Amino acid sequence: MRGQMTALGCAQFIVRLVEAKNGKQETRQWSGLELLRSLAWLKRMNARSYDVTVRPAGPHGLVLLDGLQQADLQRLDARGWQGAAVVEVQHGRFQAWIKLSGQPVADALRGQAASRLAAELCRSGSAITVAEFGALAGLTCHAPGMAEGQAARYALLQASNGAVATAAAPCLERMAHLPDLPPPPRLSMPQGAVRKRSSGRAR
Repeated sequence: MRGQMTALGCAQFIVRLVEAKNGKQETRQWSGLELLRSLAWLKRMNARSYDVTVRPAGPHGLVLLDGLQQADLQRLDARGWQGAAVVEVQHGRFQAWIKLSGQPVADALRGQAASRLAAELCRSGSAITVAEFGALAGLTCHAPGMAEGQAARYALLQASNGAVATAAAPCLERMAHLPDLPPPPRLSMPQGAVRKRSSGRAR
């Protein structure tokens, strides 16, 4: 998990916990250090059937693509869209955090870049979506329909170079002169305010 947080390079993160059986949700906002200090608690919640996902808090320069296969990652690499952090969520299914810039990028521009990337990959036959929250490496993803007591797969960090994609700067420059696309599909934020904790440890 430490390598994933370092690769994303964000000061603050929003962590979402969702109980797999009844959909109960809660959120926390933590710094990267607070998140790492809370790892033991997150693992306990994960063992109690909570899925734990994360996204940057505040302005940032990242987009997240979900539903990728190995061939999609190879296509992204070949086109200069290397993932700053790549997580294998389930066997053969990946999520890639792509860094458009080391500085914050306007939400509208990030959304357009994500839409174009997803559409480009979908033309190759893949079912790619733009996500808001991503899996945390080292924790379990509770797949729907998993049998009682069946061992779930741990998300695995496959790459974490933290680099800005080489194709990002020229793409953003071109997009500034192109008409807007419809906003990409995103996972909705849970209801309720995000709770902040001054301590990195949760009880």
